[in-house]
Amino acid sequence: MDHPTAFPSSKSVNSPKSKFVQLIVPGMGSNHCAGLITTSVERLPGIISLTTNIANHRVQVEFDAKLTSDNQIRSAIEKAGYDVDSITSIPSRKIGEAVFMVPGMGSDHCAGLVSSSVKRLAGITDTSTNIANHKVTVRFDVATVDAERIKVAIEKAGYEVAGVSESRAQADTAVDEAVEERYLDQAWKRLWFAAIPTTLIMVLMMVHMLWVPVSGYLAWVALLGFPVVFLRGGWATHRSSWRSLTNRTANMDVLISMGSLPPYLIGLVGFVYPMTSFIEMATTIMTFHMLGRYLETRAKGRASQAIKKLLKLGAKTASVLRDGQEVEVPVAELQVGDIMVVRPGAKVPTDGEIVEGSSHLDESIATGESVPVEKGPGDGVIGATINKEGMLQVRATRVGADTFLSQVVGLVEQAQGSKVPIQEFADKLTAKFVPG
Repeated sequence: MDHPTAFPSSKSVNSPKSKFVQLIVPGMGSNHCAGLITTSVERLPGIISLTTNIANHRVQVEFDAKLTSDNQIRSAIEKAGYDVDSITSIPSRKIGEAVFMVPGMGSDHCAGLVSSSVKRLAGITDTSTNIANHKVTVRFDVATVDAERIKVAIEKAGYEVAGVSESRAQADTAVDEAVEERYLDQAWKRLWFAAIPTTLIMVLMMVHMLWVPVSGYLAWVALLGFPVVFLRGGWATHRSSWRSLTNRTANMDVLISMGSLPPYLIGLVGFVYPMTSFIEMATTIMTFHMLGRYLETRAKGRASQAIKKLLKLGAKTASVLRDGQEVEVPVAELQVGDIMVVRPGAKVPTDGEIVEGSSHLDESIATGESVPVEKGPGDGVIGATINKEGMLQVRATRVGADTFLSQVVGLVEQAQGSKVPIQEFADKLTAKFVPG
């Protein structure tokens, strides 16, 4: 059965001059058809975003009216070989953004599965994944889909969503840190839960093979191996595997389940017919999987420390003049045009321009220069820099994700998520043999 599918344009930006149209394309009955239409339309200049829904044969296009017209879009679809039944203008959409924390997304294959699952929803305009910090950023039409439905789509792909924030700017570092610590603790406990029984099994196996036969060897091995394969880490792995398979995808957990469940179950046949036990193999596979998960979680946590340290440099609150009164508000609630009061020794809450007062500011966070810089009315200041002496009144000019500090954090995240060419080649090669 066909499902609603969204093919977002990579040029997903909001424009005050953009226009939205909806086209009915009766012949668009499959994902392949939707892909052909998307490719044809996106060749036009000024296309901002495009979503398709094969269930109701609708195509919604956002475009710059100065560069492209309704008729050009219709012609592009018809050139792709599909008749357009009707075309209507629709009210401007409100584009929302949400950031999802997905700890289990540890490879390009995982990121692809998550992205594909999200893109099946109607109303998705853009998705981006970063496996370095396990975050999925989604931009969507708030009138068509919401963050909760996107979360469900990710979970159906076999991945747990640990947290959701409304936008990049509102992503809570403390929450991310708590989530990472929780997952590291879980990975550590799962490793020990698997390692202790597996070690006992290995000892029993060596004694049984090299010294004296162990009475009831198979029963002991099956008993010790059961919690490793089926409980704690094993259960989480099989659950993720089942979710992935029901979504018609395959990840690393599917491979681990295939490598651990059959050997254990076949080993139980030894209670009826004399045969070699494979239960030791099943427990070893699951234990090494738990070890890999723990090492991966710990390494990713260390990699994100640089971002956390950068974010901690910024101020948490700001003193703002409202109706002549000084009010303290969270930095996340600042708006462009707010007048901030910055006292001596305090950090500048966000990027802005001095409207009153003069002082020397420590801008070493941005320039590396240790000597404070003299600033006065009309001069620009950078968020997170330190006011050394005089009191300042600063008008906010950039807030949230537009600030200097947020852009630096974005560059660090992008660098962590990028790969050297040889790594990309290795990933492509291994992906042909191993899912995930």
